[in-house]
Amino acid sequence: MADEALYNNKLKQDAGVIMLLLGLLYFSETFIVYRIISTIWRSGEVPEITTILPLYIIFIVLLLGIETIGCIRVYKSIKSHMYDFKYYD
Repeated sequence: MADEALYNNKLKQDAGVIMLLLGLLYFSETFIVYRIISTIWRSGEVPEITTILPLYIIFIVLLLGIETIGCIRVYKSIKSHMYDFKYYD
């Protein structure tokens, strides 16, 4: 049988990597959307910004939600298969 402590420690390390990836995705995507919105807002050349802004917000929330679900599914997959494939040996 596999060493439980080793497998649990490595699983925690994988969870840390997944959280780091998710944090980088959140930061970069919110920064890009912020830059787009602030540039459009300051330019004043787009009079429809008040109608477009809710669409941007819905888009970023859906994007971050889908990425979060994907990272959770990756973690669950690693957790369920770590003993089957001797992932950490």
